[in-house]
Amino acid sequence: MNLSINKTKKYYDKKASLLTNNKTHSFHHEKQFQSIVGLWPENGTILDIGCAAGIHVPLFLGIGRRLKYFGVDISNSFLQIARRRYPQLSFVQGNIADKSTLPHKKFSGFWAAAVLMHIPLENWGAMLNNIAGLLKPKSYGYISLPTEHPNKEPDNTDPRHFTLLSANEQIAIFKNLGWRIHSKGIIDGTTKSKVWRWYIVQLP
Repeated sequence: MNLSINKTKKYYDKKASLLTNNKTHSFHHEKQFQSIVGLWPENGTILDIGCAAGIHVPLFLGIGRRLKYFGVDISNSFLQIARRRYPQLSFVQGNIADKSTLPHKKFSGFWAAAVLMHIPLENWGAMLNNIAGLLKPKSYGYISLPTEHPNKEPDNTDPRHFTLLSANEQIAIFKNLGWRIHSKGIIDGTTKSKVWRWYIVQLP
């Protein structure tokens, strides 16, 4: 496993319980979910990439209740909490940059809120190709990414990796892959404003 990704994994394994208790705003992306849910097939299976402890599951059980949910995360500690909370749902451990760890099935869409920035830029080609390989043709997905470090600790003790790209750089990567940007916008961050960009994309 890539050293930077492994450090990020260890961080989340260690702090899963603390982060689960502190980050409870499951509807932070509600407007974006409302926008994409109508683009997904009514009974489609949606892949939640970087599902953590299932923080966005309430959106799927509520607004997206007709959808079939499938969560994947690199942190086993997060997944243990998710499985305990939602035993009726499917959660698997996987590294989105490593195809060998991912499910062997096709999904109708994906949800990747505040997760892809943890993958080093040199691994983005593999990561995005892996996502495309998991999706049915012309599927829609949701991505949110920061343009600055969203909550950098003053003493630089945060070991997590952050790939920080400008909005134009983010858009260029998607367009170079042939991913159509259906809609986009800015999310007011919880610690800084105008740090987070969101995109609804359609794959070829």
